[in-house]
Amino acid sequence: MSDRSDYWKRYYQEHKEALAAYYKDKYEQDKKKALTKAKTYYILNREMILLKAKLRDTARQGHAHAIWKAIKKYAKKWGLALSPWDEFRDWTMTDEGYDAVYLQWKEAAFDRKYSPVVMRGIKKNGFIIENLKWDYREAYSWWSTEMEEVKKQEENLNTQQLERNKRDKAWRKKIRDEWKAKRKGK
Repeated sequence: MSDRSDYWKRYYQEHKEALAAYYKDKYEQDKKKALTKAKTYYILNREMILLKAKLRDTARQGHAHAIWKAIKKYAKKWGLALSPWDEFRDWTMTDEGYDAVYLQWKEAAFDRKYSPVVMRGIKKNGFIIENLKWDYREAYSWWSTEMEEVKKQEENLNTQQLERNKRDKAWRKKIRDEWKAKRKGK
């Protein structure tokens, strides 16, 4: 058996460049065909592909993993402690708080405001199991729909103020031009 594997090792070493060129040419020839086939499949099955992706993301464990990846990013960015995925998953799948919030989110047809979020009890203790609890997104002011409405009102006020400033500039320019015209007339 080892003779055969030795033969193929030697064969590969002796013909390495020729094999690489052959497979590169084969890839270039088949690339357009493979990409066209993949694109056609996606076009024909787009709805099913997207639905499967959404279901995978909203499945309990998939959703919990997405949350864990997000808190992992923030834990690294802020230099905080983080529970490993295995512990986080085990805690999530057995936690009654997560079950209740997840079911509420599912009954609300995965409405964004009822999306489960994990919150820290004491901020500086990081994302360790003992410091975490599950709740839904709307319960916190920075994610609530009221806050979104406040932001929209602020944007409206800012645009109104910008319009007023533009009008005031035009009015000031008109007055200045009239004054200059009067001075020239003297």
